[in-house]
Amino acid sequence: MQSEIEKLDLKFEPSMKILTRVLKVILEKNHIGKTSLSVESNINYVKLLKYLKWMKEKQLVEFIDNSGKPCVTLSQKGREFSAIVSLM
Repeated sequence: MQSEIEKLDLKFEPSMKILTRVLKVILEKNHIGKTSLSVESNINYVKLLKYLKWMKEKQLVEFIDNSGKPCVTLSQKGREFSAIVSLM
């Protein structure tokens, strides 16, 4: 069974502004659900799923199970990328 993220056909280039907002929220929360991430980063849920798919393909995020709730967290590579982006 494919997850809702894997079903998306990605042919877009992410905006650094939006990507930075997503990274900032995940970094601050350590791990967060997709709906909460959408609300806290002020990004449409469907658009967020596209970003998460792109980030997963680039190995910037990981999906974990937090007490039965699927959550997003930054990988080590994502933390390093986030540090570089924050310097811009």
